[in-house]
Formats: sequence, C-alpha cells, structure tokens
Amino acid sequence: MHATPAQPSRIEQAHLRVALAKKAAVVIAAAAFFMVFLLARASHPGQASTSGSSGGSGSSSSRTTDDDYGFDLGSGSVAPSTDDATPDVQSSVS
Repeated sequence: MHATPAQPSRIEQAHLRVALAKKAAVVIAAAAFFMVFLLARASHPGQASTSGSSGGSGSSSSRTTDDDYGFDLGSGSVAPSTDDATPDVQSSVS
C-alpha cells in the first residue's frame, strides 16, 4: 500500500485561513498607524526646526515669547463681578 500524507480537514484549513487573515490585519494596521504618524509629524506646524543661525545676538533658546495674538488677557485673576445688579430672568410655564 502507498502511504499518502493526511490532508488537513476543512476545519483546520479554515483555522489556518483565519490565522493568516489576523496576521495580515495586524501588519496592515501597524503600517497604517506608522504612515499616519509620519504624515502628522511632517505636517505639524507647531514645531519649528532650530537649525540655521539666528539674526540676533542672543541665542534663540534664551528668548521668551509671550504671544497673545493681539488679545489683552488681563491679570489672569478670577473674581466675582463688582456689579450688584442681577440679571432679569423671566420664566413661564404654559
């Protein structure tokens, strides 16, 4: 008699296909995450490179900037209103 190698059952084949699909999904998800990370890093406007020379005599790291975009933010304290006037509120139920 001839010895034939055992064929995997349909269930075993399905398990192999599912395992392969899971591995492929993990690889694709990791690649997509890495691409989004690279795109976000490349397009992030908040970080400027410090290469090159500065125009002033001081170093750029020793300067502090308090850019408030033209708004006067005041002293930053929180206090109740000095007006004792209460707003007029009317409510009715119909």
